[in-house]
Amino acid sequence: MEQGLRDVAPGDTLCAVFLPRQGVRFYANGEPTAEIADPAFARAFFGIWLDTDSRAPALRKQLLHASQ
Repeated sequence: MEQGLRDVAPGDTLCAVFLPRQGVRFYANGEPTAEIADPAFARAFFGIWLDTDSRAPALRKQLLHASQ
């Protein structure tokens, strides 16, 4: 996990890609940094922000680009 989520500086980007039935792949500034082959981990990781029961509904809406 530490390898996938690195420290960032202004202008840096982090990206995580959900791989259904496989896991998650992480990128930093467009370069792959890690892959975790664990579907349960991937669902839990993305669920933090994207689950309908998220503790951060405003952030969820922003991440999903949902309109009001």
